[in-house]
Amino acid sequence: MRATPFPLLLILVLAAACSDLVSSRPMPSQGYRYLDLALDESFDAQGAWRGYQGAGFTLGVQAGRFLIDIQDRQYVWTQNDLPLDDLVLEADLRQTSSHDHNAFGLACRLDSANSGRGYFFLISGDGYASIRWSNGRSLEAIAPAQPSAHINRGMARNRLRAVCIDDYLALWVNDQFVLEARDQRASSGSVGLAGVVNYQGKNLTLTIDDLKVWRAALAGRAP
Repeated sequence: MRATPFPLLLILVLAAACSDLVSSRPMPSQGYRYLDLALDESFDAQGAWRGYQGAGFTLGVQAGRFLIDIQDRQYVWTQNDLPLDDLVLEADLRQTSSHDHNAFGLACRLDSANSGRGYFFLISGDGYASIRWSNGRSLEAIAPAQPSAHINRGMARNRLRAVCIDDYLALWVNDQFVLEARDQRASSGSVGLAGVVNYQGKNLTLTIDDLKVWRAALAGRAP
C-alpha cells in the first residue's frame, strides 16, 4: 500500500451528478454460486493484514476491527496476501467521520507486488456507488458513480458484497444489488480494503469488521 494523491485527470469517485435515484430496482445480469469459505476474518489480531502509518493516514487492526483513517486528498489501501481467483467478498463497513463526500470499500485481484493495481468496489457517505480499476496512481471508472437508495448515508454501517468471477464484477450493498461491469485486466490477486478522501482539509474515519471471502463460480444468468 501507499497513500496516493489524486492526479488532475482523475475522475473523482463522487463526480457531481444531478440524476435522481433510479425508481426501478436494478437486477443483475449474471448469477453466481458460493463454493467454499476461504477466509473468515474478525480482525482480532493484525494477522496477514498489512498496517501502515504515514503522513495523514493510519491503517491497522484496532479493538477487533480494521481502522482506516485518512486526512486530506488521497486514497489508501491495504491487502491480504491470500491469492484468489474467483470470489465473493463481504464485510461490514462503518463510517464514523462527519464528512461524507468520500469513498470507501473493498478490493479484489490486487497485485501481489502491492502496487495498488486491481478492482475497487466503492460507496460514499453521500450515497453513491462505483466499480473502479486502479493502476496504483489513479482510479478509473468501470461502472461510473451512481446514486443508490440502498446505501446508508453519513455516519452509518453498510454491508458490502463484491463479486469477482471471471470477467464479471458486481457490487451489492446491504443485501441489495447495486451495479455490475465486465473487465479483463486482472484475473487473480489479493483481496483488500480501501478509503478515499476527495478534498484537502477533509477526512475519512472508517472501521471494517466481519470480513468473509468465498471461492465462487458463475451460475448462469440471474432471473
